[in-house]
This record gives sequence, C-alpha cells and structure tokens, in this order.
Amino acid sequence: MSLTELKQEAERLSPAERRHLAAHLVALERKSDPGFKQQLAEKIDDHTPGQWVVREDAEKRLEE
Repeated sequence: MSLTELKQEAERLSPAERRHLAAHLVALERKSDPGFKQQLAEKIDDHTPGQWVVREDAEKRLEE
C-alpha cells in the first residue's frame, strides 16, 4: 500500500480512530528513535510563545 493510499484511508477514519492511529505512529517513532522521547519532552516543556505552532499551520504541514 502506498503512502497516498494510507493517507486516503486515514481520511475515512472517525476522529477517535485517527487519534488511535496517531498514538500508534508516535509509539512506533519512539521505538525506532531513542532520542525521540527527549526531543518531544523538550518541545512540550518549551513555554516560549514564539516556538508554538498554530493548529492551522500544523494541519497545512501535515497535508504536504
């Protein structure tokens, strides 16, 4: 199955199913990259407003 097909299938999922899929993908990333957990924690802990991503911008990045 191609990435395009996977994206199309993801669009058909319910919001709850998409959240489960997103959590699964994050878990896979964490397993394959030992530094991922630390990087994610640093981003979550960063309270600098200039570093925040607006939801609409994040959605646009995901569509690319």
